[in-house]
Amino acid sequence: MALPNLDNRSVLNVVEENFQRIGLKTYAIRMVYVGEHTLKKEEIIKLFSKTMRDVNSSYCDINVAGVLLVYDSYFVHIIEGSEDTVHRQLRFLLNLEVQWLKEMEEQDKEEEKDERSTDGQTGEALSIMLDSQTAKPEKKIFKRLKALMVYHSIQTRMFNGWRALIARPLSLIDKLDVYGPITEHMEHLRIFLDKIKKLCILAKDNLELSFEGLNAVDPKMEVLPEVALLDFLLGSKYILELRRFMHFHRRVDDYVFYFENVWPLPTHYTPRLLYKLKIDDSFVEPLPVMPWELAKKEVEEEGRETAREEEQSADSLDSD
Repeated sequence: MALPNLDNRSVLNVVEENFQRIGLKTYAIRMVYVGEHTLKKEEIIKLFSKTMRDVNSSYCDINVAGVLLVYDSYFVHIIEGSEDTVHRQLRFLLNLEVQWLKEMEEQDKEEEKDERSTDGQTGEALSIMLDSQTAKPEKKIFKRLKALMVYHSIQTRMFNGWRALIARPLSLIDKLDVYGPITEHMEHLRIFLDKIKKLCILAKDNLELSFEGLNAVDPKMEVLPEVALLDFLLGSKYILELRRFMHFHRRVDDYVFYFENVWPLPTHYTPRLLYKLKIDDSFVEPLPVMPWELAKKEVEEEGRETAREEEQSADSLDSD
């Protein structure tokens, strides 16, 4: 009787077939991060759109897509893609901030040169006194950034492209305590994620979604997280900062065991007769024998054998 032809497949074959069914080349993630910005709405949208174009124009397994929700001073970004492409977008975003800061410094230097050339000596003295009295505020694009949630190995993507939405949310009546317990922080995080889930479903169903010109009674306004809620999450000490989250990518710390830092080994301090005690008419199993103990026994046995041989040789000489 002939055996049937068995299809020998590996785990890799099964994973590749599953990727083909859902239309992906590798594992995809969905990430939600929020921040507080200092630019105008149109400028922050241009900044994010540039990073998305740069990521998708280069080689990537899965193109990044998502939705950017922009307020006057806050933003919420929901992004989908492979882990490498999502972190690449984050790196591009922070690199653009560094370039923007350099451009602002050059502009400030040029403005100072122009003021010194136009003003006389008295004007220079007055400007120096004013500069010493009033310190210039620190310029930055992002005041605070937080990584709120990462969904690993998503099976279906909610977005095929990227777009930005400008909105003005409702005000929150309740006061949120940043110094409250961790359960309160997690509850507000759950409320935020529920709103973001409804927002993603709404953006997926309606490709022409817009929040401009809506009344406070409109049901679409319920999907927008309030400014006080975003400020609470950005100030929470239980939520990881985005820059710290990026630091963990592709980084595996070396784990040092306790016994590697302690010498002599802790087993040397174990009493010898500890495991020979009788407990409830039963003896406790002893510890396994360490390799250095075996080596010590072998050396002692070899020494005994050599001593016996020497004694036997001495006895034979005496008899002769």
